[in-house]
Amino acid sequence: MRNLITKGFLEYIICLLGITIFLIGGTRVSFADKVGDESSKEFSKRYDNSGGAKEDDGEEGVEGGGEGGEGDEGSHNAGRNCLTSGCHSGSGEEHFSIGGTIYTDADGTDAMSGVKIKVIDTNGSIIKLTSDQLGNFYTQKSVSAPFTITVSYQGRKVKMPTKASDGGCNASGCHVAGSAGRIFINTNDLDLSGTVTESSSDGGTSEISYNSDIKSILDAKCISCHQSGGVKSDVPLTTYSEVTNSRLVTPGSADSLLIRKLNKDLSEGTMWNNLNSTSEYDKIKNWIVVYNAQESSSSQGSAGAAISGAKVRLSQYGRIKYRTTTDSTGAFVLGKVKAGEYTLKISKKGYKLYTQTYQMNQSNVASLEITLDKKQ
Repeated sequence: MRNLITKGFLEYIICLLGITIFLIGGTRVSFADKVGDESSKEFSKRYDNSGGAKEDDGEEGVEGGGEGGEGDEGSHNAGRNCLTSGCHSGSGEEHFSIGGTIYTDADGTDAMSGVKIKVIDTNGSIIKLTSDQLGNFYTQKSVSAPFTITVSYQGRKVKMPTKASDGGCNASGCHVAGSAGRIFINTNDLDLSGTVTESSSDGGTSEISYNSDIKSILDAKCISCHQSGGVKSDVPLTTYSEVTNSRLVTPGSADSLLIRKLNKDLSEGTMWNNLNSTSEYDKIKNWIVVYNAQESSSSQGSAGAAISGAKVRLSQYGRIKYRTTTDSTGAFVLGKVKAGEYTLKISKKGYKLYTQTYQMNQSNVASLEITLDKKQ
């Protein structure tokens, strides 16, 4: 009997030891798993949050966003130049090749999330990004400058007029408040107005003048940068006196700086990408060289009677987006036109079709002055 009691007691002790060992081992494994799980979650929170740095499975093929910051599960340091701040430069924890922030205006008042950014590098590689909740976007992919950059949001599209030589969009001298202005897309769409008149009653003139021929080209292609608040605000091109400044134009000279800047065959022809029209380049060149950069044609005038009932159309990709007709004074207004590049066409029975590429800006939209030639 005593032996049975002793044997039972030993079995009881062994059982308690087994349970204790199991609990100790189980607790250790469980704690390790918990740490690993939390670490994984933290990494996911920093880089896979909404707008985080991951590939998007949608048709846009989007990548973009930023890492988590203090008090924020998304990106941080909006408006700072991530590429040179020491965080995401070559010596930082995560190297970014392109990074920036998008706002609702040039002053950087409010961030814009969900903006699509398309980057094409010098090799033709395309990267598509999306701004996150703080307006930030970035990529760690290897890309080669210079870059062609376009941003779009809800049908609005803004293209950087010149190629970017660096991926640090928020760098000093680039898109910072008080300099060139922040990257922004204005959702307050603006009206496009203008007047349509016929060529002079003597059948028109073959002369080229600023008022009749050049102003409309510069308004459509150049003043988005060359105006107050633009990237090239130090060289405005909004008036005749500004365009014919002696720094830019020497009447009769093909070596005028404005011609060289527009020449696609010259290394200094940085304005060609925005002009992108051989016929318009030839017209500006002839205006300066042949017609001595005259303000108005020397005949009876470049414009005659107002044309009422002319059809005014703005199209994108072959589809008409905005349309109207001129009133009795030849005036027209296209209301609330979204920023982007369009084809402008103006037609009237008995007149030749007028057509040009037109870039709708986000501010300081100049009124157009169009003349139509009568059909022979």
